[in-house]
Amino acid sequence: MKFLILFITLALQHYRGIARSTTISSSFSKWLGVFQNKAWFQKLGRNGRYILVVFIPSILIGGCFYMIEDELLGLPAIVLEVALLLYVLSHADFDRHITQYRKNLASGDTQGAFHCAEQYLAIPEIELSDELAKLHDQVCHTILHRWFEFFFLMIFWFLILGVPGVLLAWFSLQYSQLVHCEEKAWRPMHWLSWLPARLLGLTFALAGNFVQAIAIWKDTLWKWRIPADVVLYKTALASMSGKNDQASCMEAIMNAEADTEVACDQMLELQMLHRRSAIVWLVMIALITIVGGTLF
Repeated sequence: MKFLILFITLALQHYRGIARSTTISSSFSKWLGVFQNKAWFQKLGRNGRYILVVFIPSILIGGCFYMIEDELLGLPAIVLEVALLLYVLSHADFDRHITQYRKNLASGDTQGAFHCAEQYLAIPEIELSDELAKLHDQVCHTILHRWFEFFFLMIFWFLILGVPGVLLAWFSLQYSQLVHCEEKAWRPMHWLSWLPARLLGLTFALAGNFVQAIAIWKDTLWKWRIPADVVLYKTALASMSGKNDQASCMEAIMNAEADTEVACDQMLELQMLHRRSAIVWLVMIALITIVGGTLF
């Protein structure tokens, strides 16, 4: 059933996509605003605030979904789950901005490329460089992480825990953006991302240059403290460049940055890598569903 819900959601998103200008959820911002200025809320501590704003709502709302699963042959639950996933995954729809970024680079409009990166592709906290080489590096790094956080991470936890899982991942992501948590201080988001990031890194290897990418993937697999964005960045570059060490990967991307045409090709390759990886995930989910029957 989860595969069917996911398939319907992705089909609707493809044909009737919802345009988003920001990755911040206004509804969650209002929810957090209810508590943020309360003195007692600040006294709860970091873990207490997280449990109140993120964990408890995820369990309560997820429980409501489970309660209506048997009503009217489960149709209301299916419709609501599709609507929820459609809302969550719509925030990952920034492919058109990447295309615009590539067009700006191809035409030599570096100022337009910078504006596109600043407005639509970069996370709010990042300070973009006005040098094309550093700008391109930051954009590549950022879009890989955003694809993961707003697409693959949500799908993973939906398949593992259902509605409570996707809500926990979504609320955690929104909370981490709004309170500007640093990676070392924000352990829940780190551990929610740990396993799916490694699985996506393996997918990059399967969808790209396997021999070279798998070496870097193995090197980062059991390093618990390495953030998800670093794992994905290293593995993705290796899967595209065919290099098997970090220095070679950085050399490959710097060569791309030195030539706007090569940079455009690399960005297009990143887009294709994302699409191939999404297909690999869907095929694997379908196979597990077919073989496992009611596993999901």
